[in-house]
Amino acid sequence: MSNLQHCTSLQDATGEVDYRLMNDCMFHVVFQKNPKALRGLCASLLHMYPEEISSVEVLNPFEFKTIPTDKTFILDLKVKLNDDRILNFEVQVVDEKDWPERSLTYTCRAYDQLKKGESYLDVKPVWHIGFLDYNLDGFSPEFYATYKLLNMKNHEIYSDKFTLSVVNLNQIELATEEDRKYGIDHWARLFKATTWEAIKQMARENEYVSSAAETMFESSQDASMRIYMEGVEEANRIRRGQEIRIERAEATIAKKETIIAEKEALIVEMDETIAKKSATIAEKDEEIAKLKALLATARQQ
Repeated sequence: MSNLQHCTSLQDATGEVDYRLMNDCMFHVVFQKNPKALRGLCASLLHMYPEEISSVEVLNPFEFKTIPTDKTFILDLKVKLNDDRILNFEVQVVDEKDWPERSLTYTCRAYDQLKKGESYLDVKPVWHIGFLDYNLDGFSPEFYATYKLLNMKNHEIYSDKFTLSVVNLNQIELATEEDRKYGIDHWARLFKATTWEAIKQMARENEYVSSAAETMFESSQDASMRIYMEGVEEANRIRRGQEIRIERAEATIAKKETIIAEKEALIVEMDETIAKKSATIAEKDEEIAKLKALLATARQQ
């Protein structure tokens, strides 16, 4: 268990982290409240240096004031970077089997930004980045994958204004040299950190991670914020429970289908055996009939 009751600073915090950065609410509040941490995260993921980012603006701020009653939360964080591109961040810890469709929908919504009379040339580039705590079915294992619209034959990029990326938090060991150069693996380990000791160690290695860790600690100390974060955890527990029940039901169905298939195969095999025996009997009957005919002919002579 965490030991935050009498802590006054991050340096005093010990034990387990109650609400990690993978918690939608914790993620949103940390990067909404802390422009420095947000700038560091954006720079890392876009292979930039923080000094290259002059401004970051959260376009969908959420006021964590009203106590939630229906356990519905804003899941994505939309950011305008340097006033020339839009980033959409999302954290997903439960595999709902719809990530490609979900990420495309969010990206298209962000891309549809023009007002009446504006030119299509004025559309700001959109980059959707998902942090997933599971492996995507049908995709090769990769830590940080980026996708663009391109020509299937010659791989020419159709547009640089539409990009999707996935950070697989379960594949940190596959981080490339470039991923490590920009510290993307460092941020991923912060998402996965389960103890304050581990977080403090990472904070000593990166000032932007350190800034994010401070806001994590402050948010963990806030009683009203803990209600929100617990709501997210409970919602995720319910979704995981549903996923487990579905998986078990599918496994039971698959097992029964296997048994049925085996029995059907056995029936087919038995039918084939019976057919062969019937054919053999028919052949014997035919031979007997011929012998009887020969015998009858012999007696007549």
